[in-house]
Amino acid sequence: MAHRALILLLALAACGPGKPAEDAKAKASARPSAWNATGESWGKFHSKRFNLTIPLPDGKAWKIDDHKGPALVATHAATGSVLVVETTQEEELVNRQRCEERARNLGWVPNPRLTTVEDHVLTGPDAYDSRLWVALDPDHADTRVDGHVYLFGAFLRRCLLVHLTTSIATAKDEDILATRLAIASDRIVKAIAPDAPRTGEDAVVPRAPAEIRR
Repeated sequence: MAHRALILLLALAACGPGKPAEDAKAKASARPSAWNATGESWGKFHSKRFNLTIPLPDGKAWKIDDHKGPALVATHAATGSVLVVETTQEEELVNRQRCEERARNLGWVPNPRLTTVEDHVLTGPDAYDSRLWVALDPDHADTRVDGHVYLFGAFLRRCLLVHLTTSIATAKDEDILATRLAIASDRIVKAIAPDAPRTGEDAVVPRAPAEIRR
């Protein structure tokens, strides 16, 4: 994870210099919150709607809405972070490219000029065929920098769509943003755990498509 954080720091530096601090004490007191990679503060949220479990740093501080909209939305006010998770049931077999297209059609990637800092294919979570994409968005009128972690996963006829965004007020706190993104990638997004398939007598058996009469 240290290597990944270094890559993120270099990418942040390339986005432009931060404003120098006028007072070292003020800078220290104004430092934004970070996450610990491990610790007792971590928690887990299980979504009955999407049949998966999400690990969360500073678990009790997240406000989670898993009912109002089509996606689960979790917000962490102290770090300006938002996690959005959704699974979709498709009519045909899908791959990660089609699931990414699904996410883009839903408006999950609003800025086409994101700066990529990590982009690779993996198997996971579980058996999903996925693309993990970490990117930066420094394109704001102020000095704010947004970091993004996306996962577009495909398994049979199901898409798993994940988007975590977290922000810092100025690029001078690039080390904190880099740490958050590394933790978000490894410990949150990759660590999402789908429920095991239900095979008992109480399992829901999908109905066959209704016959179409002409």
